[in-house]
Amino acid sequence: MFERINSFLDLYILPWPVRFLTFRFVILATIALLIPLIIYANNTALVLLINSYLNTMSVAVSSIVLLYATIAEVRQKRIADLQEQRAQEDHTHVTEMHDMVLQELANQHEELQDLKELLTQLQGKTYAREAVPETPDLRELHPRGAARFADDDNEKRLAQVPDSDLTQALHKT
Repeated sequence: MFERINSFLDLYILPWPVRFLTFRFVILATIALLIPLIIYANNTALVLLINSYLNTMSVAVSSIVLLYATIAEVRQKRIADLQEQRAQEDHTHVTEMHDMVLQELANQHEELQDLKELLTQLQGKTYAREAVPETPDLRELHPRGAARFADDDNEKRLAQVPDSDLTQALHKT
């Protein structure tokens, strides 16, 4: 329900004040109101009227700037989450490919040992096989160790980045 209301406001209501307040003529007229405010300083009703308008415009502009800054912050957080997720997937993929290359090297070593053994048998000699080098655990080679590959690693790392109170409130809704 709350999301539908926000969506309705974002689509149909909030763009109008933004368009009005960012219209160059309105900005110039608002600035120009400072002149009558100074000239007619003795006319209390006019000063209060202009001052009320300027205060209202100030609050409206501040609210809109805060709203769009908050929306931008949430959007940047989502982008960062997606980039971290993609980096995690790419890292896992590269590690798996590297693991496959190491396995292929071990297979080639084993095949070479078989060929050497066959050649020495054809010569009537015996061959002592060399031990296959142990394949390192690539997950342990990472500076952060196997923890880098944990499913909740993204959440743990992003939890270390402080959010503003407003952004945390938006994440809860």
